[in-house]
Amino acid sequence: MTLIVSVLCCVKLSNAQDVIVMKDNKTILSKVTKVSQTEIEYKKWSDQDGPTYIINKSEVSNINYENGERDIFDSQTGHPDAAKTMMRVGRNLMLDNKFLTDEEVRSMFGEKGYATYISARRQMDAGSFFTVIFMASLCWDFICVYGVLSNAVISEPNPWGLRLLIGGLVTDISLPLMCVFGGIGKGRLSWLADEYNEQHQGYSLNLSPSVIRCSTPQSQNNYGLGFTLSLNF
Repeated sequence: MTLIVSVLCCVKLSNAQDVIVMKDNKTILSKVTKVSQTEIEYKKWSDQDGPTYIINKSEVSNINYENGERDIFDSQTGHPDAAKTMMRVGRNLMLDNKFLTDEEVRSMFGEKGYATYISARRQMDAGSFFTVIFMASLCWDFICVYGVLSNAVISEPNPWGLRLLIGGLVTDISLPLMCVFGGIGKGRLSWLADEYNEQHQGYSLNLSPSVIRCSTPQSQNNYGLGFTLSLNF
């Protein structure tokens, strides 16, 4: 989504030119001669009889034409990974429907991010281990409860009572460990994915010059030099 606000300055141009705004906010005063699917051809405004220059469309943010019209190009064009969203799936990171290998994670996040990735996966493994212990102890507790109830009418000491107590202690210990280790590991992996998405798909604010045609009766066919504020999100 792009929010565009144009501000008209009080400078009039008798002979307006096409303004090519690059994605690094550099501008080229030109006469655009051709816009193809992948390239833009233009001549320098100061030398319209000179050579024709060609630039990749992926490098251009927008073109402000001398007649007041404007072409806005996809801000993510030319950045193959920019349109892709990273997400956590289980104990792995996925990008463009593909699970990332350890080496890919290392190259994307560096050694510090890779250490976080490995540590988070180990914490999730620990959480899975305590999940197994919790489920096993919970099943044992049900067995012990059945044993206690089955021997309730017998006057002899009930051996299931002690077993139930031990099983209950294991259950009480494994439950918070399962939640803590698993939750922290998942949170750290999700944080890595969010950090990647913010860097490649985050908010961007650009201020670029533009040519704006005046439409008041007193200023027909006049053009003004303005500035366009673009917020991409």
